[in-house]
Amino acid sequence: MTTRPPGRGTDRSRETLRILTENITSGRWPLNSRIPTESQLMAELGVGRSTIREAVSSLAAMGMLEPARSRGTFVRSVNPVSSVLSEFLGQHDAAEVLQVRRMLEVEATGLAALLRTVDQLARLRAAHERDVAGDASQGIVRGETPGEFHAIVVEAAGNSLLADLYAGLLRGIRSSMRRGALRSSITRAERLADHARILEAIADRDPERARRAAADHADRDLTIA
Repeated sequence: MTTRPPGRGTDRSRETLRILTENITSGRWPLNSRIPTESQLMAELGVGRSTIREAVSSLAAMGMLEPARSRGTFVRSVNPVSSVLSEFLGQHDAAEVLQVRRMLEVEATGLAALLRTVDQLARLRAAHERDVAGDASQGIVRGETPGEFHAIVVEAAGNSLLADLYAGLLRGIRSSMRRGALRSSITRAERLADHARILEAIADRDPERARRAAADHADRDLTIA
């Protein structure tokens, strides 16, 4: 009878978690995209189902992944999200959550127009183009909550605290939408047009125009149900 080397299972679990995390943080799995199925991940990584489930469960607990019954598992954040912050936000009125969202996005967009790098602008353009194309072949499902486009804007603002607050806020917004407290109030075409105006202002390094575009978008994107 053969025995498994001590720690092998733990090593595989850690390596699987590392790979899945890297797929998220590197952008291989964009925000709001559906990750491969358990069977696909098992074949790709050469590990068992329990190892995949353990890694996915860990990332879900950190707010980076979100399982959706009968639809798959989706990327929700490129960084761990504080569950304490998300729960705290969830205790507040939906109108207050939307007000805070507006403040964070407007300031982040203004800073992004001033501080964005050439690489960040290129990634922002690519994210917008993917949104326009709606490439389902990549498993990208564009939801009604802010996704990859807004995440890159916040990253380009260059403030890690703002990014952490925003990630927690988004988790709270998704929770409010699941409860029916918030809903989308504009069409996909209107959302894309708003993003195009934000992108143009950031590309032109015009912080005031960027803030106005972000404010207009936040004011009409979501509403209290």
